[in-house]
Amino acid sequence: MKRERSIFHWLIFAGMLISAGCAQQGAPTGGPVDEDPPVVLKTTPENYSTNFEGGKISITFDEYLDMANFTQELVVSPPMEEKPVIKLKNKTLLIEFEEKLKEDVTYTFNFGEGIRDLNEKNVLLNYEYVFATGDLLDSLSVKGTLKNAFDLTIPESPINVMLYHSLEDTLPMTQIPYYVGRTDSEGNFAVNNLRAGVYKLFVLKDGNNNFLFDLPNEEIAFLDTSLLVDGAYFRKILQESGVYDPDAADTLVLDVDTAGMSADTIAMLLDSLEQAKPDLNSLYIDMFMFTEDPVNQFISEYERKERHLMELQFNIPVTDSFAFSPFYPPSMVADDLIPEFGLNRDSLVLYAADTVAAAFDTIGLTVDYTVLDTLDLPYVRRDTLQFVYRERTTKKESKTSAPTHLQVSTIRNRGQHHIKKDILFTLNEPLKGIDPELFELFIIPDTIEIPVQAEILVDTTHLRRVRLQNEWKEESNYRMVVYPGAISNVYGKTNDTIDVKFQIKPLAAYGRINLSLENISDTVLIQVFSSKKMVRSRTVTTSGMFVFDFLDPATYHIKFIHDRNGNGKWDTGNYIEGLQPEKVEFVPRKINVRANWDHGITYVMGSSAGPPASPEEEETEEPLFQ
Repeated sequence: MKRERSIFHWLIFAGMLISAGCAQQGAPTGGPVDEDPPVVLKTTPENYSTNFEGGKISITFDEYLDMANFTQELVVSPPMEEKPVIKLKNKTLLIEFEEKLKEDVTYTFNFGEGIRDLNEKNVLLNYEYVFATGDLLDSLSVKGTLKNAFDLTIPESPINVMLYHSLEDTLPMTQIPYYVGRTDSEGNFAVNNLRAGVYKLFVLKDGNNNFLFDLPNEEIAFLDTSLLVDGAYFRKILQESGVYDPDAADTLVLDVDTAGMSADTIAMLLDSLEQAKPDLNSLYIDMFMFTEDPVNQFISEYERKERHLMELQFNIPVTDSFAFSPFYPPSMVADDLIPEFGLNRDSLVLYAADTVAAAFDTIGLTVDYTVLDTLDLPYVRRDTLQFVYRERTTKKESKTSAPTHLQVSTIRNRGQHHIKKDILFTLNEPLKGIDPELFELFIIPDTIEIPVQAEILVDTTHLRRVRLQNEWKEESNYRMVVYPGAISNVYGKTNDTIDVKFQIKPLAAYGRINLSLENISDTVLIQVFSSKKMVRSRTVTTSGMFVFDFLDPATYHIKFIHDRNGNGKWDTGNYIEGLQPEKVEFVPRKINVRANWDHGITYVMGSSAGPPASPEEEETEEPLFQ
């Protein structure tokens, strides 16, 4: 009896412990976070099989897959006209073919970033399933990098890299490729399992997923010569570059026990080992992507938000053949409108020349510009546009009265001004005239204001800007007074009094870049940028030292454009004409310009293959003034 009671008490105590454990608050600990991608356990037929005759393949993984972007990521080379049917059954991926396979061909299924596990989204990157319908697996590859031609940045993936058996120029526009690969997020690409031969190489950011260059805004890159894919040729290139020694052992010794490993695991292991030496079966190419300039011009947008101005946007910069003419109201003529083109001539603002022209609620224009017909012959196209202005009547706007004085932007009071720059007066409406007698400038060496004779000019490059020019003295204080009526616009408004004081920055506030260039053999356009704004530009044709002084302290980067046609800007390429985009280079690092410091930079043309990296302190720095 005592023994039964003792067991009973023990059971109660154990139950209390279990209850206490269940009642304890806290999150379940679980196991470590899964950071491994899915693993291939089995493929049917086996990966890298020959004499393939089936109509489907299956790939079994060690965990469940997320199929969200699988279809977009899968690339089949050679491409199939009928896309294969893809199914997922438990942990097995089933791919069934909708068309008869080509004879004696090696097929490559590259899954890109499409294979990822269901829970943690870990990606099995660029997994390939390969089989041959003949006796042999083709093993040659074309690999490389793709960059944007304009700024050498990495294009957004995925982008098709396509190979054709024939060499006709029209192939990318009329036929799907024989082999295809895709770029990854780093701009790298590989078209694998190729047969030896001569190919055409074309890169396409496919806007409608049909493997054809058939849209005018599709981004492309192309090789302007035929491409020889041949193992002996690859080894010759490596030997001439000093990378490959034919007398050394070419084989890899797999010093690992492969018993029990799948064919996929062994292949991936071999790929890892191969990274330590040159790939004797691959050719490496750098490609540069661009968008061709549109052939035909059109007006992409037009509107009239304000009574006194009309705005037009064009798809490409307009040429000298552009012209406009009012047709409504009948009394209006071209001189009743003042044109102002944007910086790149791809936009146009038309201001009413006076208040009479601005008063019309509806203005009709004909716009003429040159386009090409179906035979690529130029002709003048005429568009008819109507600009209608409707008064806005919201409560907020009805309480806001139009300014009675001309709005003028200029240097701020107590501001600091650059020693080599003019003072600008920028209007919001077209300038009619200035009265230089109503401008006064004073230098203030202590407390006395001494008049200074400055030159007041209308800016001939900008219809809404006035310049005040003067030889500024460093660290000097100035006062500028612009009296009412000094500046007037076409609508009869004049400025209110402008009275500001400012200081000229000392020479020690600026830095300088001494750029030494070597190996210049053509016309090179040098552009100096701070952030995205170009602050200096010059064209050079010979090697030497080029000085960019009076730079504000900031981080700069330097870009070079090989100006093939000497027009002072970067030009894109054209596939049918066989024109590659103009080559671009960058000084490979950004430059931290410091006040009162001289920054020496040496660059050899052709030595950099990418955009500038993070800022670094320069090796050759010295103070400008001591």
